[in-house]
Amino acid sequence: MPSPSTPKPGNPINFCHRCGTNHPVSPYAQNTLCPSCNAAIELGDVSIHSATSRQIDTRGKLLIGATGSLSSSWIVCGSAHIQGRIVGVLRCEGEVHLSTGLACACQISAPSVFIEKNARAGFTLPVETGHLEVRGHLTGIVHCRGVVHVRRGGRLEAEVHARSVRVEKGG
Repeated sequence: MPSPSTPKPGNPINFCHRCGTNHPVSPYAQNTLCPSCNAAIELGDVSIHSATSRQIDTRGKLLIGATGSLSSSWIVCGSAHIQGRIVGVLRCEGEVHLSTGLACACQISAPSVFIEKNARAGFTLPVETGHLEVRGHLTGIVHCRGVVHVRRGGRLEAEVHARSVRVEKGG
């Protein structure tokens, strides 16, 4: 994590997912409050390595470790890497990487979702994305605005709504 005296690279404009407004943020900030709705927003990374039930609203990376479990109806992040269990609603501004072997009672909305090799992700709620890449095993419902790509060794057992589906040999 950068020290408070080191400015963070990137866009100093922050989007509030609760009220839908943009507001400027200092490059030195580690958290902020939305001036429109007073929502607290973290700007750093969040790591979960045990059972946790709390709202997450960060523009950094969300990491749920293999022993971690997150349950919340409000999970917002810049990017996510999920190795453990997640329950609730996840809105991600970037990529979601899933390497979990657990069933997920989670609705995911993200520009890109990657099911990593050896993952066995089972979803009871829809996954909404612009791009889906499957290298492991995915079950559930998928709504994809772009391409669903099943790579070699990947397995997709899902109700799929997508613009196109590509399956590599061995996928």
